[in-house]
Amino acid sequence: MTLTTTAIRLAPRLHEDRLDAMAVWFERQLRSPCQPMPPQDARRVSQMRRLVAARLRLCGLPELVEPMELLTSELVTNALEHGDGPVSLLLSCSSETVRLTVDDGSRESPRLRAPELDAESGRGLWIVESIASEYGGSWGVSPDCTKTWCSLTVPAAKEPAV
Repeated sequence: MTLTTTAIRLAPRLHEDRLDAMAVWFERQLRSPCQPMPPQDARRVSQMRRLVAARLRLCGLPELVEPMELLTSELVTNALEHGDGPVSLLLSCSSETVRLTVDDGSRESPRLRAPELDAESGRGLWIVESIASEYGGSWGVSPDCTKTWCSLTVPAAKEPAV
């Protein structure tokens, strides 16, 4: 049996130009490449989505919850499917941007693929690119290829109705 550990470090709530950060890491279940994702790992995707959503609400950014939940799903799923070793997630928020970084330990660079129309997978990074672009952000891979990140621009605060 594999011991799974989750660690969460929370920073103070976002105020003006201060940075808020949340870091989470967990061990993946061992499996051979041809085996499906174990249920415990599959549950991690929804757990990470819920943590990111809660943190964004705490930071006063509810308008970014939906796109960041989808980005979290895509990046964590990719990490579990293609990575090596533990998975870590870092969410950082400022008054201008929200950045999600997922580290999967793999040295193989993620890449956009052109899946067949009837393929069941292979569109994750297209989704990440599309959402990041729609929200004035971007995505990329760290120089050592172990981390995939995306950022979204924080929408301007709405003026209160008079």
